[in-house]
Amino acid sequence: MATQFKHTDFTNIPTLAAQPNIRVAFIAGEATAAVHDAMAKLPADTRDGTLDDLVWDQGVAAAENVTLIQSMTCALVEKAQELLSPRMYSAFLRWGEAASYLSTIFETDADGDLRCQRNAAAGRVLGEVSAEHMHDVIIKMLVVGIETADCSAFGPFADVKSNDQFGCEQTLLRGLSADLDWVSPLPALFNELSCRAWQLSNSSSSFSLPIGSAITSTFSFARGLDSAEQRTPAGSSQMPASYDRFMGGPFISWQRAYSRYEEAHHTLYAYDRDIYSSTFATPNVAESVKDSVQEQFDVLLMAEHDAVQWLYRIPAPSASELAIKLKIFVEMDGYDLTYAPEAIRQITIDARRFGRHGAHLQTDEALLAAFAARRREFEAIEGVELHGHEEDTYFARVDATEAVLMDNAATTIEGVLAKLRVAFLHQTGEDWSDLAISNTKLPKFADGLAMSDMYTRLAWAAIEDLARIAGVSLAEQGA
Repeated sequence: MATQFKHTDFTNIPTLAAQPNIRVAFIAGEATAAVHDAMAKLPADTRDGTLDDLVWDQGVAAAENVTLIQSMTCALVEKAQELLSPRMYSAFLRWGEAASYLSTIFETDADGDLRCQRNAAAGRVLGEVSAEHMHDVIIKMLVVGIETADCSAFGPFADVKSNDQFGCEQTLLRGLSADLDWVSPLPALFNELSCRAWQLSNSSSSFSLPIGSAITSTFSFARGLDSAEQRTPAGSSQMPASYDRFMGGPFISWQRAYSRYEEAHHTLYAYDRDIYSSTFATPNVAESVKDSVQEQFDVLLMAEHDAVQWLYRIPAPSASELAIKLKIFVEMDGYDLTYAPEAIRQITIDARRFGRHGAHLQTDEALLAAFAARRREFEAIEGVELHGHEEDTYFARVDATEAVLMDNAATTIEGVLAKLRVAFLHQTGEDWSDLAISNTKLPKFADGLAMSDMYTRLAWAAIEDLARIAGVSLAEQGA
């Protein structure tokens, strides 16, 4: 601070007599030197700032960390919604919520036990969902890897440490954790989120409360539920007694999806009626106003588009919801939309499930292709006499097609029919029974069947019953 000159009217105080010249020497110890060195390494703003500045900086940093974790969790959830089947997506959200909640710091053992139970239940639910495609399988493998590698409940499943005491398991898990990233983007997003959450929590035992809550609340929001800490059983939706009890999850998902669609549809309709149509029907409206109105209309139109597309993806919990899907599809001219094939496929899957024909359009492509090839081979040599090498190559091709039928498990009635028809051909072993894999409407087959014993006729009657239930024409199958 600069020296201030005295005013002339101040009383001049005489200086005191000089004192002995005593010097105090201060020698810095090891602790002081360490503090000095550490302070020198800090940024200038931090080193020279006031206490209030430092507290404010820490608060901003904490808020930025929570925002970062929330955005990373949202990215994971959005990609999961895009890639996973509806049932697997719902199960993944439940597992993510429970696992992140278990990994977050808690105060009492009772609370920890309850979180463990919720996490275990969520894992069982995810395990019971049948995978519909590759990404569903990857999510299951990710959770299995986390449990098997003895990771934290919320991972990460990456950089698994090798332990020679337990054989090759750890090496296999380490290789699996690296391989998953090549197949689907979901494991990489999950592991990146988990690693960053542990880093920002500054702990190896549990997520900090702000970080853990940011992850859990995002999963809870995606599920359309309150946070795990506040949820009670009374908040669950009541499913009508007439519904299949295994449709509880799809029923809740349907209610949320339909509410989202209704809100988007009514908002778009009201905007079109009150603003959009009147704006473009009014002459001399400024182009800037028209552009603004059109832009908002496009936003609402896309919101409706996304809502109805997601509604089609939800498995219909009953025939009533299937009827609603069909009604919306017809009213919105769904066949003209870009996602029409996906919507039609999902509606067909619903219809097949209610008709007890299986939950998939066709998962026995390999079986049915082998049966079709077996039928073509038979029909190509019908009435032809083979010799030598030609005969050997024919039976080699036949054996190859029948090996596919033998080695692959059927998952649809069509696949079961293909197997039974080939088995009937060989089991009966008559000239007429060869037609069991061909056109069964030919008189030769009908006459031979009529002359056969009761058990042969009974076996073929069972095949015909299955074909009728599945809506399959035996004469046309494989043709």
